[in-house]
Amino acid sequence: MEKQIPNSEHIRPIFWDIVCAILTCGLFNIYVQKKQMIALNEMLKQPKYSFGNWLLYSILTCGIYHIYHEYRMGTDIALCNKEANPNLPLVCLGLSLFGFTIVADAIQQFHINQYYGHSGL
Repeated sequence: MEKQIPNSEHIRPIFWDIVCAILTCGLFNIYVQKKQMIALNEMLKQPKYSFGNWLLYSILTCGIYHIYHEYRMGTDIALCNKEANPNLPLVCLGLSLFGFTIVADAIQQFHINQYYGHSGL
């Protein structure tokens, strides 16, 4: 897919996202998920990700759906951002399986930031 004009609204400060997620025992990461879904829908140019569906399925499956969701987001980020590691989906899956979804989200956000023209943390 083609890169779009940089959109600073989707560039997030990764370090502060991690700090806020840790301080709120992971609750802030729900907000990060929503923002990443919005950014990825724009990157894909289609409404593939729905925050409401993700939240409902994650609650109903006690978090198992979220592990799949991390893999699927990693796949789509790698598809949109050619500079991303092609193993990104497996990295996100592995981190999520072992409970490091905050780290998987930080890696995904790095690639989203990169897609929108930001190279730092």
